[in-house]
Amino acid sequence: MSEPTSTASEQQGKAQSALWKFTLALLLLRVTIGWHFFSEGTKKLTFDEVNQEWKISVPTEVVFRSATGPFADFYKNQLPGFYDWENLLAVPTESKPLTEAQIEERQAWDNEYARNRAAAKKAGEPLPIEFPAYAPYKAWAEAITEGLRDKLTKFTKLSAVDEEQDAQAAELFEARHQQMADFLVEEAEAIEEYQHELWRLENLEDQAGAKDIPFRAERVAAKRSEASALGGRLVSEVRGIERGFVTDLLGVLTADQRSDESLSAKVDTALTDPKVVKLDRMNVMVTCLITGVGVCLLLGLFTRLAAVGGMIFLASVMVTQLPWVPGALSGSFYYQLVEFMALLTLLVSGPWRLPGLDGLLRGFWCKCCGAKG
Repeated sequence: MSEPTSTASEQQGKAQSALWKFTLALLLLRVTIGWHFFSEGTKKLTFDEVNQEWKISVPTEVVFRSATGPFADFYKNQLPGFYDWENLLAVPTESKPLTEAQIEERQAWDNEYARNRAAAKKAGEPLPIEFPAYAPYKAWAEAITEGLRDKLTKFTKLSAVDEEQDAQAAELFEARHQQMADFLVEEAEAIEEYQHELWRLENLEDQAGAKDIPFRAERVAAKRSEASALGGRLVSEVRGIERGFVTDLLGVLTADQRSDESLSAKVDTALTDPKVVKLDRMNVMVTCLITGVGVCLLLGLFTRLAAVGGMIFLASVMVTQLPWVPGALSGSFYYQLVEFMALLTLLVSGPWRLPGLDGLLRGFWCKCCGAKG
């Protein structure tokens, strides 16, 4: 005996029910993703109780610095490298005993340098500051010196800064230059050890099974962590000297000059690394984008545009950790991929059919312009 066929009204009712369920699922998907983007965007805004101002905290530098794969160099080039210390200071170098000729050459240089400084002091002239050719930090120290001198030049070129303040700034530069030189001399042995550890790490990584055998992989990771900690300490100390120099220059300004907003903006531009400014602007853009996408998805406003914006942001993060690249964080990639596909679903569906402002705007547009739905 055959089963009774469904009537047209029953079939239509089932179709309507399925459509409502699909619409509800899309609505929940839109609201869920919107809330996640909104909460992540607002989480990056923090209020500084000390300075009574809002600050943006975005891990852009962490994401860029940990990038792997074909786009790694592009992302890392966007970061302020602090005088290219990765290439000038973090140089793998084997530490070897000095030969008699090398010892004599170093002593001759040191004696000549001491005589020059003594003569300058006797003549009442500024003491010369040089870095020996044999110093493991010479290239990096010269790059830092040029950076500090560039800040000095930009500061003294400001029209509002008079000659007396120029002289004060020059004295402050010499003091910080000497402080940096003294610090590097004190740390010369540690820097040699640091570069030797990098050399040992390079050899460890070249050994067969360094990545496949667990105990060797752990040994390499431990060495990398030790070297990174030492390099980070050296960079942090010199970065502090640079920040101190910037503070010194700001102290040269009078109270009236500091209250001049136009001059303050020029001073900030002169003393701030352009890449730092670029990174700060990028952080603002990322925060606005994430928060804006979240708000639009929650309200159902410009849903397709918000979905495209969210997909572009997620894609820019995903390419930093491609799962087929060795050392990539594949978990992060797949987490972003799930949201990317969810936004793609919202993009290809009819967002105006869901409850939200898109439907109201579409209805208003149809009535206003006579368009047919």
